[in-house]
Amino acid sequence: MSDLDKINNDILNSLHNFTKQVGVESEDRFNKIRACSFFDPVPSEYLAEIANHSRIVHFSAKDKIISELDVIRPFFVLIYGSATAYFDHRVVGHILSGECLGESAFFTKEAPARSAAVIADGEVIALEMGQMDIENITDATRMFMDKALLLALFKKLQAANRHIPANSMN
Repeated sequence: MSDLDKINNDILNSLHNFTKQVGVESEDRFNKIRACSFFDPVPSEYLAEIANHSRIVHFSAKDKIISELDVIRPFFVLIYGSATAYFDHRVVGHILSGECLGESAFFTKEAPARSAAVIADGEVIALEMGQMDIENITDATRMFMDKALLLALFKKLQAANRHIPANSMN
């Protein structure tokens, strides 16, 4: 075998290993997303498209997922872990596994500022989708994402309503 043949074989093996790794990472991303309750309303064939248009990001304890007054860009779904929301250095909420933040990425092309900082309580694994990722999914997939998002927002509204004293509604 000539040196050139050896180099070609090395390149082909390297390319094969890289392709195999990309497939494993894509399957791992899909499995992490499928296990997240936020995506329960999304059928697997549509979830695969979401997996292809998203990233899995990792945060350590005390990492800022977003900062107060950041311009809203990505949408996040916590797949694992929890985070705390702060406004003006006061705790204003908690985000748990299966919940989302940055929902306005679905509703506006403008980039409004975030009103709170969100800090990882411990290890956090999250799905991240940018505005372009959201725009590039098919209408059918978007319909299922919208359904998942509406359910998540409804749960947030129910949780907020539980904090309103019963006698304040009179």
